[in-house]
Amino acid sequence: MSTEAIAWTRGLEAGAESTLGQQIYQQLESKLLLGEWLPNTKVTLRTLALSLNTSMQPVREAVGRLVAASALEATPNRAFRVPELDRAAADEIWSLRLLLEGEAAARFAARRDPKACARLTAATDACRVIDYGRDLRATMRVIAEWNASIIQAAGSQLLYDTVGRLYLRYSPFLASALGAPVAHDEEFLSFILHIQDELLLAISSGDAAAARYLRCADLRSFQRYLYQRIGWSSPASSPA
Repeated sequence: MSTEAIAWTRGLEAGAESTLGQQIYQQLESKLLLGEWLPNTKVTLRTLALSLNTSMQPVREAVGRLVAASALEATPNRAFRVPELDRAAADEIWSLRLLLEGEAAARFAARRDPKACARLTAATDACRVIDYGRDLRATMRVIAEWNASIIQAAGSQLLYDTVGRLYLRYSPFLASALGAPVAHDEEFLSFILHIQDELLLAISSGDAAAARYLRCADLRSFQRYLYQRIGWSSPASSPA
């Protein structure tokens, strides 16, 4: 993944020609993935076109794609807003993530792809060289790159696209929870990094069952942590 941009739309399409519309879409997508647009952020087509130094048409097309993905919603006066996730929506998204990303980790392990493992190793190492949880932009970037490394390595464009849509929907919530005015739990952050190490080991050794279990454990733990930061009760446990 590029260190200059985050864009799930690239997915497994390496080498595909990038049109102006695609470039604009990726720039807007990055604003969601990096936490620049928090829940309830409002934007207009005109403001976006001016800030991106482009015409209205590619911006309109890009915003339309984000609306279709439920990452933005239309408001009066030709404006758009980043939706705020309520508890029910957040619970549903995380339930889907457990199913899909547990499957992705298992497929990754079963494929035994050394290059993909090297990419995940690099993404895992990147989590340790930032002020994790406090440097919000850097944290959002490494989380997106780490997650994308696993989903890409599953080898399914459909799986990648489906998880990408979920990621667009919950990234503003993630950024908002990580940026809440609450002290970060150093012990928990160390625990999460430890789980990532164990998951990398399971994937590298081809243990699909362990990879699925550890990815789900990682997701459940992080979900509880985020909910705690915004004052929500812990989610009920569910089977992997």
